[in-house]
Amino acid sequence: SCLLFLAGCQREFDPSPGGGTTGPGVNDNITVVAGMRGTVIDENNQPVMGATVTSGTNTTTTDRYGVFRFSNINISKNNGYVKVVKPGYFTGARSFVTTAGRIHNLRIRLLPKTTTGTFNGSTGGTVTLGSGGKLVMPANAVTDASGNAYTGVVNIAMTWIDPTAANLPEIVMGDLRGITTNNEERGLETFGMLGVEMTGTGGQSLKIASGKTAELTFPLPASVAGLAPSTIDLWHFDEVKGRWIQEGTATKTGNNYIAQVSHFSFWNCDVPFPLINLCMTVVNAANNQPLNNVQVRIKRPNGSSATAWTDSVGNLCGKVPKNEALVLQILDMCHNVAYSQNIGPFSADANLGTISAILNAANTLTITGTITNCAGNNVTNGVAILYTGGTYNYVVPVTNGSFSHTLLLCNGGINYSVLGVDYTGLQQSAMVSGSGTSGTVNAGTLQACGTSSAEFAEFIIDGVPYNFAAPPDHFMGGDSAGTWGIYTNKTNLHAYQAASNTGSFGLIFYNNLVAGTLPVEQGFMIYPPSIQASHFVGPSPVVNITTFGPIGGFIEGNFNQLMNFAGTPKMVICNFRVRR
Repeated sequence: SCLLFLAGCQREFDPSPGGGTTGPGVNDNITVVAGMRGTVIDENNQPVMGATVTSGTNTTTTDRYGVFRFSNINISKNNGYVKVVKPGYFTGARSFVTTAGRIHNLRIRLLPKTTTGTFNGSTGGTVTLGSGGKLVMPANAVTDASGNAYTGVVNIAMTWIDPTAANLPEIVMGDLRGITTNNEERGLETFGMLGVEMTGTGGQSLKIASGKTAELTFPLPASVAGLAPSTIDLWHFDEVKGRWIQEGTATKTGNNYIAQVSHFSFWNCDVPFPLINLCMTVVNAANNQPLNNVQVRIKRPNGSSATAWTDSVGNLCGKVPKNEALVLQILDMCHNVAYSQNIGPFSADANLGTISAILNAANTLTITGTITNCAGNNVTNGVAILYTGGTYNYVVPVTNGSFSHTLLLCNGGINYSVLGVDYTGLQQSAMVSGSGTSGTVNAGTLQACGTSSAEFAEFIIDGVPYNFAAPPDHFMGGDSAGTWGIYTNKTNLHAYQAASNTGSFGLIFYNNLVAGTLPVEQGFMIYPPSIQASHFVGPSPVVNITTFGPIGGFIEGNFNQLMNFAGTPKMVICNFRVRR
């Protein structure tokens, strides 16, 4: 089973630009300015492209690597929260304790959402998973969203989350902190979770009728069945607050927990425990360099555990069990233990200082290199962005042009690609690829020059990337005065390939000269000439404007919409930055 642990965070090295009060002692309305950098993966450990990611009022989409970024946004101090939506998957969610001025490393694995079973609303029925998870719905217990009785075919999408899964920290909704019925925050030791969604034949959302309950069966893996109490607290995940909320109990029957629930969401069988704040910095003992974006796991005496990821300088802060002897473990890319030491118990908040991890040199690969600017001088304000197999990627800070990053390998050699970024000159290098098995490899000198990060329009059309970049492409953004309902202006963005004029992109949206989610008037794209889109498909298309700068500044944003390509709708994912 698994418990809460820390949220890794990093200083502001990202190249791209909460809920309500839960109780007297837990105020999620207090915010700080910070950011996130996360990777979204699917059930096959592949990057999820084009997922919609939301934190508060901020929205973006994942790129071809499954990566999303938020910089300098207002985030709840006590419960930073991000949601991920992708058709065909249950909503993904991650919560964390926020550190001001830092970017928090996140990794979110989405769970496939398919129809598990059906029954008639008037008769009720039973839906069973191969894992042993089960739903029993009584007769005449289903209504539509307005509370009207529904007697048609009911579609159930259901998934069980194994509390012993090695990748549980990537899957779990939010994090394992819950709010009790006394409005107190507690860590949660989970014995299993079930997610359930109920829809009608038209795809409409359905719910359990008022005064009725459905029965859920949570299977207990053999390794934890003996530890499971006879009665356990039940918690549901509130997707608005990003919190697990205590509601009811479940009873152990054989190797299962049985519970009655009055609504559907993700439900969790947990034993709560008190928490303290713990901080640390993790470095490689061989070279005293920070271990960047590595998994750190905390284990309790009962064997339950949880993990989180360090930031780019090896920092980690968050909450762990109070008054318990704990084991700190550093994990490699395959979740194997690469280093271990005893810590605690802690009766109050604590800081471990620097943890110097002694690692097996045969399983470590250090990648080094130099980044220069267009003048050939060492970059002093920039990063190296490192991509490896298994959808792992890292933002590595540069010190006077030099960068160094240690990977904790598990299956022999690895292929990598690295990109150099100069923040001062707003330039980036070409991608450099290489491979290695252990020791140190030098990626050489990457000149961050020739590709401007000042203005761009990046597209993914049905999974195929297309890009405008300045120079040599031409961009322009302008405003037109006028009154359009509540919108007093509209903005026209345009880009085309200056060299051949064979590619073009245009977008017109209504605005009040501020950032936000804004309605689109029209859009088009011709790039290359064989790929032509004339307009958006579907009602009320919107664009997410993350930055609306002054004249001479930049308009930044993104959209994820269907467009009409000669009568064929295709999904278009776009990120752009255009000078106004």
